[in-house]
Amino acid sequence: SKMILLINNKRTPPPPRQGTFNHRLITLGPLLAAFAFALLFTACDSPAGENPVTPTTPVTPATPTTPVTPTTFTTTVTGTVTASPPGESSSIDLPRATVSALTTPPNPANRPVTSSPDGSFTLQVKHSGSFRIKVESTCYDTLTTNAFTEPADGSRDAGALKLTLKTEPAGTARYSITPRAAGGFKLTVNNCVRGIGNNEFGVTGTIISAKAGTEGVNPRLLITEISLPPTLTHVGNDGLARHTKLSEPLTIPRNVAAVGNKAFKDVGNASTTRPTFSLAADSKLKSIGSQAFENVHLHDFILPGTLETIGRLAFGGVNFLSTSSDELLVIPAKVSKIGERAFEFIRGIATVDIRSRQLAKPAGAAAADFPLQPNLFQSAGITEIKLPAEVYDSYNATERNAIFGSITLTRVP
Repeated sequence: SKMILLINNKRTPPPPRQGTFNHRLITLGPLLAAFAFALLFTACDSPAGENPVTPTTPVTPATPTTPVTPTTFTTTVTGTVTASPPGESSSIDLPRATVSALTTPPNPANRPVTSSPDGSFTLQVKHSGSFRIKVESTCYDTLTTNAFTEPADGSRDAGALKLTLKTEPAGTARYSITPRAAGGFKLTVNNCVRGIGNNEFGVTGTIISAKAGTEGVNPRLLITEISLPPTLTHVGNDGLARHTKLSEPLTIPRNVAAVGNKAFKDVGNASTTRPTFSLAADSKLKSIGSQAFENVHLHDFILPGTLETIGRLAFGGVNFLSTSSDELLVIPAKVSKIGERAFEFIRGIATVDIRSRQLAKPAGAAAADFPLQPNLFQSAGITEIKLPAEVYDSYNATERNAIFGSITLTRVP
């Protein structure tokens, strides 16, 4: 700072003694000022006691190497999710279960999948080592498999894994009854429910009667919509009977194997808009009780290949509605018993194709034990019935007349 003051001090120089000498001083003034300024700059820029560092030549960074992309191994895991409650010997295929892969470390690319209506699933697992499969579903305990390993050789097929879930402890509400905007009430049988008891949700049962009394309506007019869960396996006698005002579509779930006597009798038969009443695709239905579907409208109702028995008047007065025009009813190959008047007064069917050879009369059987009972298609408007030759031949002419009446029978080899 002292040097700055000296440079900026503009004192008047003394009078010159000789021209040449003073001329030299005046000429050196600017040089001295420049020199002083340079010293100031250096002093301010360099810390006291330190010498300025001579910069080194910058090092050129090495050219980066191309990163190695790790190999991604994909395992295709296929299988079926089943549900098997404690105390029951049979199991059901479980839809809507969530199936996911557990890897270390977790890989966000491994997305869970949902099992299809038949319980099947296909899961893609991107991982090079061992992993486990986790299965989750409402109403059932979560299942985690043991470590699943295979050689890490790229795309792999893990094969089919049959997974079984167990039910969680009881306590979930079995049903709800809620008002619908268009009027009436919706009965929802909740997920987890395996079976509907005898008259549990029928119009004469305590549940529906009590609700109808609270609402001040006739029980038959209360329920206009019914929703059944995929976990359902059976419907008891009168289980959902006589809801005559049902107007919304009703599907019997795939896993229902048994339908009791009068289980769906009169459902929707007084509605101005008859409901679309049908079986789920690939139904596992085995037995149909007496009057189970009496007086209802069935839409595209195909008797499943699993069916074994059809009770008395099971389809009495049923109107079979179909999107096709063949008006054909097929009796599947496993059916071993059809009760009296099972298809009495049915509509919408012109031809019946009986494909079961198990309906042949056993030698020496009494009439009450015949696999085919009397008046099966009485007043049904059937024009032709096709019978396997061995079934046709096992009954004599009188017996055939008692069973089929005057309907034309075609003996099929």
